[in-house]
Formats: sequence, C-alpha cells, structure tokens
Amino acid sequence: MFAFFDHSVGVANVRRFAGRLSAAPRYVTERASGAGFAELAAHLVCAR
Repeated sequence: MFAFFDHSVGVANVRRFAGRLSAAPRYVTERASGAGFAELAAHLVCAR
C-alpha cells in the first residue's frame, strides 16, 4: 500500500514492521497510534 501512494504516512507503530515491509511509508509520525494520527491531522491543518 505504501508504494502505491506518492504521499504515504504511517504512525510510529509501523517502525516495528520495518524489516518486513516491501515498501515503507514516506513519512512516519513521531507518536504512535491515535496520537500519531492527531499529529498528522494537526500537521495537515496547519500546513497552509
């Protein structure tokens, strides 16, 4: 899935699967789970 999208994002939890992923996300949040999603959302809202 990450290879398909030019602007892919994963929350920090994805790091534990790094060796098993065929493609990594372009951006990984600093925070995990819901906090990582909130981090991404805040970035998107403020990136005007």
